Amino acid sequence: MSRPKDAIARALALQIEIGAMPAAQWWVGGPEGPISRGAQGVATREPSPVPATESTPFDLASLTKPLVTTLLATMLERDNRLALSATLGATFPQLRDTPYGAATLRDAAYHRAGLPAWSPLYLEGATREDYLASIAALAPAGPPGATVYSDLGYLLLGFAVERAGGAALDRLVEERVARPLGLPRFGFPGRSGRYRDAAATERGNAYERRLAGATAPRAPFRAELIRGSVHDGNAWGLGGIAGHAGAFGTAEEVARIALALLEPPRIGRPRGSFDAMLGPSDTGGRTLGFPAAARTESVSGVLGDDAVGHFGFTGTSVWIEARAQRVYVLLTNRVHPEVPDADFVGTRRAFHAAAAAPHAAS
Repeated sequence: MSRPKDAIARALALQIEIGAMPAAQWWVGGPEGPISRGAQGVATREPSPVPATESTPFDLASLTKPLVTTLLATMLERDNRLALSATLGATFPQLRDTPYGAATLRDAAYHRAGLPAWSPLYLEGATREDYLASIAALAPAGPPGATVYSDLGYLLLGFAVERAGGAALDRLVEERVARPLGLPRFGFPGRSGRYRDAAATERGNAYERRLAGATAPRAPFRAELIRGSVHDGNAWGLGGIAGHAGAFGTAEEVARIALALLEPPRIGRPRGSFDAMLGPSDTGGRTLGFPAAARTESVSGVLGDDAVGHFGFTGTSVWIEARAQRVYVLLTNRVHPEVPDADFVGTRRAFHAAAAAPHAAS
C-alpha cells in the first residue's frame, strides 16, 4: 500500500490500518485557508464498503455543544434575548425546588451546575417535559460549582436557547450559522433521512443498552445500523435534535465555524463577540463551551496550553489556537460498526502531533 505524502494523511492512514477507525476526514489551517485537508477510509462497512470523501457528513456528537448550543446562546445573549445569568429554577419551573434550581445557565455551559454526566432520560418519555421531570428527580453528581462534564446541562441550555430564539435548534442553526457561513451539510438530520450518505456509526444501541443496565430490556433501543441519524440516545429520543448532540457536518464546515469564532465578522457579528469561548479558561480549565488544551490529555503538550477545543464520542474533534490563528478538525466514525473498548487518546494525539509539526503538509 502506497503511503500518502502529507504527514497528517500518513498519520491517519496508519490509524485506519491498525483499526482505530474506519474513516477519517480532516481540515487543518487558518484564515488564509487549509494547509492540509482530505478524507480516507470507508464511510460505512455495511452492507458493503463505501469510501469516505471530503463531502461525507459525520455525526459530530458533542461538538454540537460548542458549535451549536454555546454559539447560539452567545449570539442570543448579545442580542439581549437570553441571559446566561438566569437560574435553572427560574428558566424551568420543574427544577425550581431541586438541587439545580440555583445554578445558572452559565453554570450549565461551564459544566458546573452539579448535574450528572448522563442518564437514559428516554426511558421515561420523549418530550421536553418528560426530560425535565427526569432531570429534576436525579441526585446531584457533585457540590455546586464543581466541574462535572454533563450532557444534561447542555440539554437544558439547548431548551433555553430554543425558548429565547423562538424556534427549534435545527431552524436556529440553519438561519444563524449554516446559511450565513454557506454550510450546506451542517445541521440536524433529525429523523428526516437527509443524511443517508453520512458516515455510519454503531450497529444498534448496544453501548447505551449496557450503560442503562437493568432498565435496558424495556427500552426501545435501535437494532439497525445507524447511518444518517444521531447516535446519541437522548438526542434520538427528542427526535434527533438536542443541545448536547445531533448536529452533522463535514470537516471543512466545522473549520469554517471555528474560523468564525476567531473572526466574528465572517458570521455577521462584531469582533470580540466570541471572546468568552476562546479564553481565558476558568479555574476548572474551561471557557464558555470549551475545555483548554492544558488539561486535556489528547492535546496537552502538543498544542498550546491556551488552545481550546472539544471532542465528540463518535470520534470527532475541533481545536482552536487563537494566537497562532490555527484550526484543527478531525472527524471519524470510530464507533462503527461497534463501540470499541480501546480509548481514542493515542489516535487523537497522533493526528494533532502531525498537524502541529512544522511542515505538516509535506
